[in-house]
Amino acid sequence: MNIEIGGGTLAPPGWTNLDPVHGTEGWKRRAQDGPWPAADGSVHGILASHVMEHIPAAEPRIFVMNEAHRVLRPQGVFTVRVPNAAVGWHAYADPTHVSFWVLESFHYFDGLKAAHADYGILPWTTLELLIQGDNEILWRGSPR
Repeated sequence: MNIEIGGGTLAPPGWTNLDPVHGTEGWKRRAQDGPWPAADGSVHGILASHVMEHIPAAEPRIFVMNEAHRVLRPQGVFTVRVPNAAVGWHAYADPTHVSFWVLESFHYFDGLKAAHADYGILPWTTLELLIQGDNEILWRGSPR
């Protein structure tokens, strides 16, 4: 099983679409409304392309990352694409963006940046982290 978070009408064929409008059955929900209807360690891959910035920061963001961690297989991959809030206006201009991401945001999940408190963040291994074009961050991670 593969999951696209917030795929709208563009979810790849054969992928489960976790989407409040276009999801089916138990998958018709926001990503931060859980738990997701998947067993622990049952998912091969998860894609969140330009949706994580629509999920509020703090507990909802941590919940989505932890839920992805829970359902992914040990070598499963979570791919996230978000606007880079460190450059340009793109991350801020859209009135539906409620959280902002920079490269360092992902290091709170892989442990390279310390939160100096226990927020219940499950540990990830960063497989890839880069800026694409002028304003997009690509992160790929696996549960540790």
